[in-house]
Amino acid sequence: MKNVGIIMRKELYRVFSDKKMVFGLFIMPALVVIGLYLLMGIMMASIMKDWEEHEPTVLVYQAPESFQEYMDQVREDNEVHSADTVYKWHELPVGLYTIGDIRYHIIWLEDEQEIEAAKEDIYNGELDLILAFPKGFDQQIQNYQVGDIIPDIETYYNPSEDYSDNAREDVLAFILEGYRNQLLEKRLGSLEQLEIYTIDRDNEESVIQNDNKAQGKLFGSIIPYMITILLFAGAMSLGADSFAGEKERGTMAALLMTPIKRSTIVYGKLFALMILSGLSALIYGGAMIFAMPLLYRTLGAMTGQELNFPPSQMCMMLILIVTLVFLYVALIAVCSTLAKNMKEGSTFISPVYMIVMVIGVISMFRGEEVTNLQYLIPLYGPTMALKNVFTLDITLPGFLLATLSNLVIGALFAWLTAKMFHSEKIMFNA
Repeated sequence: MKNVGIIMRKELYRVFSDKKMVFGLFIMPALVVIGLYLLMGIMMASIMKDWEEHEPTVLVYQAPESFQEYMDQVREDNEVHSADTVYKWHELPVGLYTIGDIRYHIIWLEDEQEIEAAKEDIYNGELDLILAFPKGFDQQIQNYQVGDIIPDIETYYNPSEDYSDNAREDVLAFILEGYRNQLLEKRLGSLEQLEIYTIDRDNEESVIQNDNKAQGKLFGSIIPYMITILLFAGAMSLGADSFAGEKERGTMAALLMTPIKRSTIVYGKLFALMILSGLSALIYGGAMIFAMPLLYRTLGAMTGQELNFPPSQMCMMLILIVTLVFLYVALIAVCSTLAKNMKEGSTFISPVYMIVMVIGVISMFRGEEVTNLQYLIPLYGPTMALKNVFTLDITLPGFLLATLSNLVIGALFAWLTAKMFHSEKIMFNA
């Protein structure tokens, strides 16, 4: 153990005596994580605020008199806004209508030749929605007989534009549905005979959910991927330099000639890398724990929910991160030991890095349902466990199995690295 300690101190001194490495390993990760979380919170708040403040522009073609009257009835503002602004074609008047919490810019159009230009604006994102009524709509409604063709209102929108997509949903729900009910009431006298039942009319407690779990689904699809990539990238640079780098500099051969067991050299290096990567991982985790309440507070203010990340989940996250770092270090040690130099080491490590990235991407789209045995799958199980920590779907057996997977597989690769150190062909590139 004394010799293991000597090798550990050598590796630790090499890192801590280099100010650039200290900054890159321990300071920059915290700044990146905190900055990233703050940026996510700001971006989410900005997007939601932008959606809420946007006033949809809707062009209504051949609007029947009944629809215009309906719009005047349901508007919540009493000011006359029509013709106070104009649209670009022939200075068409724009009416401003406040319905519910949404303020609509309504353009009334009768000229059929302008429709194609309006569709072009929909395509370009300059117009949100077109409502096109058929000719003689009111007459068709009034003279309708069973078997007649039912009048069809056409909508034109751009699903790739958020404003356009949201405008169509809002208009269908808050305007056209009420307009439909008014026309039905005129035809039938009362809508009660059509109303068989209602849903949640007086039930104010319809939604039963864990607010943290609902918000955690968003984080669970993004953050585990970011964590695994950042952790592996940090361990990769250290591991490659500690094994392949020493070979390239010639110091590995000198170290192997000393009267120290080669397995001792391996374990000393691995323990040092574990300490360094573990500290880096703890800094990542600590930065996340510090920054996560800020993000939750931002989302909570937007959604009106009281969000928090329970201490038990924080502990699970930290343990998974530290043991995952151990597995990464052991994997990187095997790849670096096989390499002759840093360049070749990076080449050998790259496929493993790609696997970690692919598993991270899979975790973004995979559901939370993971069996206990799946948590034992190397790399995949712990990544899914990390995701389920955020969604609050992790179970104690699943957490323990994922942690065990990291430790056992990591120990296996550490043993394999020690065996490789006894090969002269591998260590001296013979």
